[in-house]
Amino acid sequence: MTPSKPSSRRRGLVAPTTSTSRLAAFSLLLLHLPPPTLSQNSPRFSADFKLSDALNYYHVESASLLKRSLLAAGFDVEDTMEVSKTYLDFATRALHSEARRIERIKDALRQRTKERDHDSPSCHAVDSSTGQCIDSPSASDAAGSSPDFHRFSTPDLTPGQTDLLRWQDDGSLVQEYAARIGLPPQLIPTLRSYAEDMGLLGIMTNMLYEDPLPPGGSRFFTFSSPYQREQLQQLQQQQQQNGTMTSEIRNFTWNVERPEKKWKSDMHWFNTADELSHEDALRALAKGGFDLVLEAIGKEFGLDHLHVDSMGFVAVTNCDRGFVHTDWEDVDGRAFNFLVGISSPERSGPELIVESDRRRGEVRYGSNAGILVGDGTRHGTRECDHRAERGVRITCSIYLADLNEKNLEVVAGDTTSIFPPTGDVEWVWSQRGRHWSKV
Repeated sequence: MTPSKPSSRRRGLVAPTTSTSRLAAFSLLLLHLPPPTLSQNSPRFSADFKLSDALNYYHVESASLLKRSLLAAGFDVEDTMEVSKTYLDFATRALHSEARRIERIKDALRQRTKERDHDSPSCHAVDSSTGQCIDSPSASDAAGSSPDFHRFSTPDLTPGQTDLLRWQDDGSLVQEYAARIGLPPQLIPTLRSYAEDMGLLGIMTNMLYEDPLPPGGSRFFTFSSPYQREQLQQLQQQQQQNGTMTSEIRNFTWNVERPEKKWKSDMHWFNTADELSHEDALRALAKGGFDLVLEAIGKEFGLDHLHVDSMGFVAVTNCDRGFVHTDWEDVDGRAFNFLVGISSPERSGPELIVESDRRRGEVRYGSNAGILVGDGTRHGTRECDHRAERGVRITCSIYLADLNEKNLEVVAGDTTSIFPPTGDVEWVWSQRGRHWSKV
């Protein structure tokens, strides 16, 4: 995909203060808590694992977490001091609860390992600490899956290979316009480097903790393109030799929005906000080999043309309930959202929900494939909470369309991003077939 010259046309039990009666009841409850059943086996770590460093970090962070939890429950600052009876009682209860939680996880992993040994005899390697299959997409999904979800078939894919999303048990299609597409090996590293070098990755990984937007809020940022800086350095060298003046770096505008409260998460959307930024983002896709993905989609669904309508990133740290929705409807089966996992906390489990009329499934993006959701495909963010480890899940969202007279107004009327401007039919039509065509 070779970007062309930009068009000239525009487009939260708040508790009361601590009382003696409540503390007495709290302590009585603690006395009736059974001691946790701990494993007698010593944990096995890799040779280079720095156990003392990990334990020191855990001590600092757990103390901070306990104090923040007490404050969030309405206790006074004095109650969060480590010499306070309230703090010690709460810490004891939290410790017992955490130990029991870990035992439940171990029990579940042992059961799932037995199931995988029966259902997936082709597992290539097993993690000694968890019993999980390594480098196996389907096993990874199973390890974090819920009994409320059915499993998808998730085979390994070669770059550019298309696999319509199917249920693992009977092989039936999940949705008519839902698929996994094998990724070029350079795509994820390229997109991640692009966001990192521009300064956007740092904002996405910190903003949701340090300065999140309120639901429905928005903000704008300006960046300089890493590609433009490279070109400028080369140009300056030439100009120094010629004795001419140097050029200035132009700023590129991105905006961030947080959806309304119905999304039940702290999700933030980061999108290009003007044509210059859009064109620069296209360069990152081109460098990452996105042409191969476009060709695979076009051929699989019998399309005539494709263009990248918009591109951005989605960041989330916690989601109480996934908001299941469709990105496109009534587009003649010719508009899509292609989702690529850029960064995810270790062992975070499945990340996306996709529904059919009768059941729903969950899938983890992984580094092997992206997920395509199209016309009428119901999907949503899988419930998650990465805040304990200050983790952030980041996904790249790429909107694509094969424009025709039937879907033009729907595509042009999309309100997901600032750019292209909503309703600018002329600009959107001018992009028709720009990035892939069957002839």
